[in-house]
Amino acid sequence: MTEHELINGLQNHDDFAVKELMDIYTPFVSSIIYNVSNGALSTADIEETTADVFIVLWNNSGKIREGSLQGYIASIAKSRTKDKIRRTKKHLIEFDIEEVMPADEHLITDDIDRQILQKDLEDAMDTLDEPDKEILMRYYYYYQTAPKIAEVMSLKLEAVKSKIKRGRKKLKAFLEERGY
Repeated sequence: MTEHELINGLQNHDDFAVKELMDIYTPFVSSIIYNVSNGALSTADIEETTADVFIVLWNNSGKIREGSLQGYIASIAKSRTKDKIRRTKKHLIEFDIEEVMPADEHLITDDIDRQILQKDLEDAMDTLDEPDKEILMRYYYYYQTAPKIAEVMSLKLEAVKSKIKRGRKKLKAFLEERGY
């Protein structure tokens, strides 16, 4: 199924589309929850939070726009993970994409502004060369730590940290050019 078909099926509460969506995105969601929780959640908590993500997605299916499904799911996963950790009173070392977003979050007041920002972030990511783009994707979208990225990509830790820092500066400059 295409993203359009998945969103349409989800919005029409089509059980087949929901099952397909879960088959495709459960590993992605679980990975985000695992990485964001940084070991603060048990396997059962991760499974429960993963299920919660799909329930929230189901209940808010009318808000999903084509081209933003994966980002929307990632945002829900991150938020639900933080909520779960707060409820279980465990500590989370937080990392937020806000490091490259404006300091004045009140400037982004509604869903339309967030969608525009998301599109601009995607455009900014597209300007990066490899492996910088992959490193930032792993760091910001999949919530992998710098040591984990270095290990997986067979790079030195300092090189990964440097590329994250340089990439963040490039993203910030790109966003500032667009008025953020």
